[in-house]
Amino acid sequence: MQYNFEINDALTHNNEMIDQFLLATDLDGNIIYCNDSFQRLYKLLGVPVSGLSIESILNSKEAGLYRKSLIQCKQNSNSVEKLTFKKPGSDCVDEYMHFTMLPNLDKKGKIIGVILKGVSSNAKPSVEKYTKQVSMVNSTLVNPGICFETMADFMPEIMWLTDKQHQIIQVNQAWINFCGTSREEELGNRWMKRIHPEDIERFIEEQKHLFATQSAYAITFRFKRYDGSFRWVNMKGNPIYSETGEFLGYTGITLDITPVKEAQIQIRRQQELMESTKIEFGKFTKIAQKIGSIIIMCNADNRITWVNDAFVKTTGYSLKEASGKTPGSFLKGPETSKETLKRIKKVIEQGKGIRTEILYYTKNGSKVWLDIMIESLFDQDGTITGYITIQKDITLKKISEKEVMEQMNYLKKISFITSHELRHEFSKILQLLQTAKFQDHNVATYSQIFSDIEHSANLMNDTIFKLNDQINFASSSSISLNKYLLNQAIEEIILVDDDHLVNKLNELIIRNVMPSMPVHTFDHVDNALQYVKDNPNTKRKIFLDLNFSGRSGWDFLHEYEKLGHVWPVVILTSSIDHIDYERSKKFLNVTHFITKPLTIEQFEKLSEMEHMMVH
Repeated sequence: MQYNFEINDALTHNNEMIDQFLLATDLDGNIIYCNDSFQRLYKLLGVPVSGLSIESILNSKEAGLYRKSLIQCKQNSNSVEKLTFKKPGSDCVDEYMHFTMLPNLDKKGKIIGVILKGVSSNAKPSVEKYTKQVSMVNSTLVNPGICFETMADFMPEIMWLTDKQHQIIQVNQAWINFCGTSREEELGNRWMKRIHPEDIERFIEEQKHLFATQSAYAITFRFKRYDGSFRWVNMKGNPIYSETGEFLGYTGITLDITPVKEAQIQIRRQQELMESTKIEFGKFTKIAQKIGSIIIMCNADNRITWVNDAFVKTTGYSLKEASGKTPGSFLKGPETSKETLKRIKKVIEQGKGIRTEILYYTKNGSKVWLDIMIESLFDQDGTITGYITIQKDITLKKISEKEVMEQMNYLKKISFITSHELRHEFSKILQLLQTAKFQDHNVATYSQIFSDIEHSANLMNDTIFKLNDQINFASSSSISLNKYLLNQAIEEIILVDDDHLVNKLNELIIRNVMPSMPVHTFDHVDNALQYVKDNPNTKRKIFLDLNFSGRSGWDFLHEYEKLGHVWPVVILTSSIDHIDYERSKKFLNVTHFITKPLTIEQFEKLSEMEHMMVH
């Protein structure tokens, strides 16, 4: 800034320099100023030249000579260098420009750049004359307002000048254009009313501190524009002095940095958001790793970016193997529904969610049924950023449903047989009773009739037992679990019934079939529960009555389920109520629902049937 003031002041006050060519650069060869004559000579009119390197206007040979002379001036502050350049745009081989380069010194005699003065080939350069002019330039700094008015209005940047009390005494046209006011309204400290209320206190404190030490400063704040909007600006101020070292005030420039500042704010917000997202995602992954369900995170292209441990455990694929792939591309197999895959793809393309069931394949080729739920993730602008998929392994459920259907189909086939057997034996009983009326009434006759009736009744009872047990087992929602329970080798049998005599009779029947099997009888539910709690690891089968006078068999089932034991329970009841039957199916440990009385033949058939089902 100081160079511009010196040179423009020279142009204003010395007519001898009007038609001469002036150029000023810093010690790095970057242009600080060039006058109109120089700009016309090098066809730079209308081109922002401030900050350009010397190589941008001179050819490589001339630029090399310039930098060589600049180094000489830098090494010797009294150096005067002579340069001759070919006149730009001239076809005449003998038409040259003659330049003199002098060091540009600050008030302390330190070189801060160079000034290049040029004349055409028919002019006679005078080093002494130029030295005198440069001295005159420096002396005009006693009244810096004169040079400020001369050149500042031609600058596109907002420029200003203060007095010793840091009160604005001059602003350029760019300032007036920005604020939409007159110069008089901006003088003194009246311009500060345009500073944003949130920034004014900080601005005053920073400026006051730096002004006290006469230090250069750069303060960023929000400044109101003519349209009422606040723009981010960077005000740079530099102290100015007379050649005798007297402090004259500050001069500076104010740059509109709103785009840069807004970009910085946006970047900072993005960084904060990313950091926050990183923290939240860290929390999410810790929770997700503990969830038994499979969780998959995908990007906007539905390609996997993260999976939890449940995914790895279920499918056998690691995150590294799955990353970058779409879930359906490597989990599908021969029996995977193509229609379901198409529906999933369509829903994802539409940015919607879906819940469905699908058959996938693990890494080792095993089938796995999954209940999947896919949800789209959006940013604050409604743009899809990715997808989250939650999957639950329902393979056992699917297998159970298939087994139920197979069992029900089987029952349909045997229902006719059992109903026929029942009707056949029932008809025989009726016939025996009917014919008994016409036979001799003697002991032998009645004995034979009773024997035939007992035989038919036993067959009917066996048929009813078999049918009842088959229906109960086939319609259970826990067939897979029940088969597992049935297959366990038991170590004892427990009888729970509030009728002490019934318990003893049932114990005799069991010992008749399995003499070495320990049998424990309980007349009270609480006593039975306490026993199984005290002996949790004993493999057992429990025969349970439902209807007690006190705490019932239902209470036992509820408490037993809470214990988490896997040993089976057989309901042995006199109830034929269908509601009791349906209610008992809700308890996973219940494997059979049979009616009293328990006979040796029933117990043997039960054991045989379980053996048949398991194998």
